[in-house]
Amino acid sequence: MRTTIRLADEFYEAVREHASHEGKTVTAYIEEALRAKLAAAAAPPEREPYKVVPFRGGRGPRPGIDLTNNAQLQDIMDGLE
Repeated sequence: MRTTIRLADEFYEAVREHASHEGKTVTAYIEEALRAKLAAAAAPPEREPYKVVPFRGGRGPRPGIDLTNNAQLQDIMDGLE
């Protein structure tokens, strides 16, 4: 597709110089910049990886809780026991 954009003269000269330095046309340079901007906008923001901090100290589970009994653990978490 062909379109016209208006740029300030000094901005166009800077773009032309950068494009020439990279061995690209002004069109290719602008297209690459726009693709990068669109890709960055579409990408999810980077976040710190989740870190699990183990609990140290304490006395372990309540007396009478069997950590190998999934049904009992679910009942406890649901407040049924």
